[in-house]
Amino acid sequence: MKENNKAIKKAQEELEYLSGDEEARRIAELREKAIRDEITNLEGARAEGELIGEARGKAEGEIIGEERGEKNKSLKIAKKMKEKGISIDEIIEITELTKNEIESL
Repeated sequence: MKENNKAIKKAQEELEYLSGDEEARRIAELREKAIRDEITNLEGARAEGELIGEARGKAEGEIIGEERGEKNKSLKIAKKMKEKGISIDEIIEITELTKNEIESL
């Protein structure tokens, strides 16, 4: 029943549109164009926002990965230094690790 009402309403709107004067038709067309343009602009802005977000996420991920890599390398070096009997104070100075990090190796 509602579908019939929607179809009838749509048909009435089309009839009014087609039988309306030239100015009313022009206004309706401009309104439809404005709506389409707004949708296009929103889709473009959304796509641009996604690209920016992806780029930021990638950059942050690279920084985190580099930091983890440096930390792991420092831990490996500290472990070798500790095995060779180098003092913890010297290992701290060279690797910039904490005393607890070195002692836990």
